[in-house]
Amino acid sequence: MSVKEAIRNFVFKPNGTTTLVDALCSFIMEEIAFGRIKGGDRFPTIAEICEATGLTFGRARRLTERLAREGYVCSRPHIGTVVLSRASTIRGRVLFALPAEDTCRFHPSQLAHVLGHRLTAAGYAFSVATFPLDPKGDFSYLKSELLRATDLVVAARATPQVQKLLAESGVRHVFAYGDKPKAETGPWVRFAPEDALSHFADHCAKAGVKHVVQVRFEVNESLDAGPALAERGVESSWLTVSRGEKGGRGRFDGVVQCAYETFAAMPRSDVNELFLFWNSFVAQGAIIAFLANGIRLPEDVKVVSFSDVGVGPVYTKSITSFELDPVEAGEALSDYVIAVLSQGRIPPTPKIEPIYVIGSTFPF
Repeated sequence: MSVKEAIRNFVFKPNGTTTLVDALCSFIMEEIAFGRIKGGDRFPTIAEICEATGLTFGRARRLTERLAREGYVCSRPHIGTVVLSRASTIRGRVLFALPAEDTCRFHPSQLAHVLGHRLTAAGYAFSVATFPLDPKGDFSYLKSELLRATDLVVAARATPQVQKLLAESGVRHVFAYGDKPKAETGPWVRFAPEDALSHFADHCAKAGVKHVVQVRFEVNESLDAGPALAERGVESSWLTVSRGEKGGRGRFDGVVQCAYETFAAMPRSDVNELFLFWNSFVAQGAIIAFLANGIRLPEDVKVVSFSDVGVGPVYTKSITSFELDPVEAGEALSDYVIAVLSQGRIPPTPKIEPIYVIGSTFPF
């Protein structure tokens, strides 16, 4: 099948987050990787791509440039752009599944980029599929991707619906980055080991903090600093923020709004000395509410977040945070995935350490 025929046969299924350029690029990469588009074939010109897909000239050019950058096509003098052969070296297909909402977040998107780059360099075809966090959402896109010849799925969230889909598909899978799966569903690569929580608890004890409120989003949190705090004589409790009926389901601005409403309605007497947020967007909404109510940070309340992504634009001073280096995490995860694929067994899971950054909201 020629490249032109493949592009004409491509059907774009909008899911609210994946653009036509991204979807078409992933489709062409896979067709080349598995030999359905042959190496040496002439690749369409920018004008021909525009005519076949309806893309603007600029977007069609970005499509070709990305394929060239990833090593799928190249430009040859007096010939034009041609497809590079990859079918002879392809070793398998890896699918990275993540929530549609996470595609616009820095850490998950960078993680996917590093993972894809390293796996492609190792000879594996790599693609990304999204799914909704809403259990009543449309999982058809992920289901369709699972029907392809996939050797391994790396799932960024172990929601019950995703666990069920993967178990029913029979495809080998690994959970990473987010929620903890049930023990029988597959290995879990942790991105926040207890070492960081112990470090946090040590600082609380040294600062004389008496009580820490851990803030979670919709009870969906597998991490708990409570045991480490208790060992050092610091009490802790949980506060749950829910989307509610009008919380912008599936949207980060909705999460921020719900957090804002929760903390704006909180009596001043209930504002504790330190809040540990396990969701950076909940932290963002809380900080807006604190500042709106005249509560000073860090004089009146200290804030610690698992990640400060999204918080910086609201509160310019650096908050204390656990930060993951997405490049380091992607390299460790890709090494683990390659070991799983090449060894045919589950090796020990890597230890991916977050960086603990002390900011002005939690000075020591």
